[in-house]
Amino acid sequence: MIFRKICNDTSTMSATELAHNFVFVKNREAWYRDFDREIPVRDLMREICAKHAAPADTDELTDEELDEILYDNLQFGTDDLEGVFAILYMALYGMTDVRAWLERYETTGLPTTNRPEVLQECVDTYGAEAQVDMAVEEMSELTKALLKYRRKAAQGSKDLEAARENILEEVADVIIMLTQLIMIYGGRDLVQETIENKVDRQIKRLANTEGETGSEVAQEVLQPAT
Repeated sequence: MIFRKICNDTSTMSATELAHNFVFVKNREAWYRDFDREIPVRDLMREICAKHAAPADTDELTDEELDEILYDNLQFGTDDLEGVFAILYMALYGMTDVRAWLERYETTGLPTTNRPEVLQECVDTYGAEAQVDMAVEEMSELTKALLKYRRKAAQGSKDLEAARENILEEVADVIIMLTQLIMIYGGRDLVQETIENKVDRQIKRLANTEGETGSEVAQEVLQPAT
């Protein structure tokens, strides 16, 4: 059975999958779910606190008041139930955010390996210069694969699927080598910051296309992402 990192239908989840997906974002709010129900995390905490009188008046509190009281109760640690429930609330909210980040990454982020130490060993064993040369070669192979697909599409070729699979294989090779380039040159934080800046620039460019028509829009689209 394949383990799914992100899933939403509890009727198809294993117990392990539920353990990684039992909190989630819905209507911009943290929610809890199990095999029987879904409930906002705040309402879950109201239910738990009311049953154990720690604190007992949560049903009468607004969301903001509940947040503030549970935050304050962190000071009690594990000495009493109020502190324990405050820790639970913090953990539920924190995991909701982490799952949302993972879901976004699994949906739109670049695939990666769970064994980065193997790639670091490649750099250490073969040398940085050799791996940089390999990166250049793999990027060249991806360029060739993209151009090949374009030619076949123009010709109405039946081999488009094979050409597409070749592109995906070359993309995988390039991602592996890009990971090694960051290992060699460092600057992961700078790369992330630069990506965010360039995406922000694209947001502004896209906003400027609103209201434009025909060739004006086409010319703007042709601008590079950088």
